[in-house]
Amino acid sequence: MEALKQMITEILTPIIKDAVKEAFADVKANPPKRYYTPEEAWNHIHVSRATFYRLVGRGVIEILKIGNRSLVDADRLDEAVEKREIYRYKHW
Repeated sequence: MEALKQMITEILTPIIKDAVKEAFADVKANPPKRYYTPEEAWNHIHVSRATFYRLVGRGVIEILKIGNRSLVDADRLDEAVEKREIYRYKHW
């Protein structure tokens, strides 16, 4: 019985390791989309709610409707900050 256990372990261990490695490589190559709620977004860029919706009105920030939820694409928001389309304010 113990020999059978060891044989199965020797056979399955490399298969499982390869499967895990492949799965992680796939996740790294195609990371899942990140989204913020509007409140998380305005907290992330350190602006007031009013300023956030002013930026939405100007088309600088796009709000996506997914089902009945309003979401902001986190990658797009970070990109806008990097490109200086949005200035990240820090309230002291």
